Amino acid sequence: MMNLKLPVLITSLLVLSGCLPTIKKQWDVQPVEGIVRDGDTQQPVAGATITNRENPELTATSDAQGRFVIEEQTHVGFHLLMAASALDRQVWLVTHPDYADAIAETTSFIPPLSRTLSQPEVPLYPRDSLDAAPENCAFFGYLKRQGQQLAKTHTRPPAFLIEECADAAARDQLYELWYR
Repeated sequence: MMNLKLPVLITSLLVLSGCLPTIKKQWDVQPVEGIVRDGDTQQPVAGATITNRENPELTATSDAQGRFVIEEQTHVGFHLLMAASALDRQVWLVTHPDYADAIAETTSFIPPLSRTLSQPEVPLYPRDSLDAAPENCAFFGYLKRQGQQLAKTHTRPPAFLIEECADAAARDQLYELWYR
């Protein structure tokens, strides 16, 4: 009887704290199926490399239609389910020899207990069409051009993109363009 009390006590405390122990499938990598386009012509861009900044092993190359796929990765294991959740942000670097480097993001809920497909559309712009970037803001020209394009459609971009810029003056300029 004594041996049974401790597991019952632990389980009761977990339930009362909002946590439920379970054995469940969990996504280590959520699937991404996106498209890379020329930002000016909207034509697909083949041969672009899409790489996860925090996990460079997650890489794909766009095909003739500009499409790319990052396959999901899952495992089954013991997890504590909690009542709260948060967003996990994945940053993707997009490179192509004929275009300036680009940056994109996908988000999914934490804990990742269900499949969440992200479908980003990433515009690329020719290098010579972008403003020069300050030293601490590598994607300034791209972000500025993206902000100009989004302003035409009255679309608000995610603020995280601007936070990638460590140069305060450049960041203020981007905020003014994106959120005026």
